[in-house]
Amino acid sequence: MVRRDAPLGPLEAGDPVATGPYTLLGRLGSGSMGRVYLGRSAAGRLVAVKTIRAELARETDFRTRFAHEAAAARRVSGVYTASVVNADPDAEVPWLATAYVPAPSLELLVAEAGPLPVAAVRWLAGGCAEALESIHAAGLVHRDLKPSNVLVCADGPRVIDFGLAHARERARMTLSRVAIGTPAFMAPEQAQGSRVVTAASDVYALGATLLYAATGHGPYRGEGALELMARLATLPPDLSGLAVELETLVRGCLARDPGRRPSAGDVLASVAEYLRHGRAEPGLSGTALGLVRDYAAGPRLPVAEPGQESAAPGAEDSVPARERPPVVIGGARDGRSSASSARTFFREPRNTVASVAAIVLIGVGALLARTFWSGGGSAGTSPGAGRPPAGRPAEPPVPLGGAGDRPTGNPRIVVNQSQGDGATVFVVHGAGWRPGERIQVSLDGRGERPGPVVDRMGTFNYAVNQGHEFVAGPLPPGAHTFSADAGGAPARTTFRVVP
Repeated sequence: MVRRDAPLGPLEAGDPVATGPYTLLGRLGSGSMGRVYLGRSAAGRLVAVKTIRAELARETDFRTRFAHEAAAARRVSGVYTASVVNADPDAEVPWLATAYVPAPSLELLVAEAGPLPVAAVRWLAGGCAEALESIHAAGLVHRDLKPSNVLVCADGPRVIDFGLAHARERARMTLSRVAIGTPAFMAPEQAQGSRVVTAASDVYALGATLLYAATGHGPYRGEGALELMARLATLPPDLSGLAVELETLVRGCLARDPGRRPSAGDVLASVAEYLRHGRAEPGLSGTALGLVRDYAAGPRLPVAEPGQESAAPGAEDSVPARERPPVVIGGARDGRSSASSARTFFREPRNTVASVAAIVLIGVGALLARTFWSGGGSAGTSPGAGRPPAGRPAEPPVPLGGAGDRPTGNPRIVVNQSQGDGATVFVVHGAGWRPGERIQVSLDGRGERPGPVVDRMGTFNYAVNQGHEFVAGPLPPGAHTFSADAGGAPARTTFRVVP
């Protein structure tokens, strides 16, 4: 098996080179509260360092809440959690460090290796339930347990991103005005308001996470957060595909009445008999075990491409730099930040589908005009093509719909960005196609379906999975191949979805 890199982006200008006692090696990702870096202590220990957004750090009540919850999180000592090892709420940029766990998330594992067998789900349930017991014993409620917050190691799962629940809630309410939690995995009472969230809400999220592990889907599916939450409030959970051996466990956790759900200790007791004689045996498939062992080798630090400068402090994306070049959209070299802004925009009800599409296409036009036709390495273009002689201003790029888009006999496609998260709108642009053709599209070699009609300039645009035509809900993490054809050899382009 070819070893994968654990998600790690390079540091760029503007990122710190150190936080507290830790030297920062790269970016692991970002969220509503700030950025997460891979750090190394003076003794060589790897940690995940979460830094806080400047606008949040300026709020006195936020710092107070952060300090209180960071102290509580440090009291969590369960073996199935990623322990909090250090924090400084009084720093100019407040931060918190947890033990770094070199393991794939459950979300990634299921996406790449398929649903887990019954034995593995029970093994997962035992570890996660024990982790929740530790978290609840410290007086905390996780509030956002989901597959991407469960890392799968060979010796058991690790629950991450616990603690800081109220601080994280303040961040999300400040930045996006939505309730804390992930709709596909939150309890009904949590969707109604965070004040009624208790340990029983975490048990519901555990049941939803176990259902995902066993079937590849959550308890509710919808076209968007509002539809999903409406179903959550009115319909029973969807347990299709769940093995009968797991129904009692999962159904109990997903009870609508919090008082009817088992405690985390009850969940642990229900699977203890199956784990007593071999708790270290996860029961994972060969493919899943290979991925777990692959990640266990640890992250490989980003290496600059030949001819590029060494990475300077900062990259918010979570895929190694050598796997994807930076994409410039609207003058910003920050794909994850762009995706976050897009998610905030989509949440506003007043923004219609038409306005969203217009904004997407404007961004795509600016990007593709620069990268696809202006010396960007397209077929038949020499490396130096499109570059003006020294001392002369650059010629403006050929606009979309211009002469550079006319049919060439070499139909091709390009995606607007090479990576993003599950909420990213990946737009594919085609050029050189015969006007009037109906394009057939497919994702990952399956689900071929009618696509757009080529315009008279030989071009088309297609937003992948925007209508959930390939996958119900967000695209799963991993590499994806999009294909387009009109009766000849298909044209292909790839992109990556990161957790």
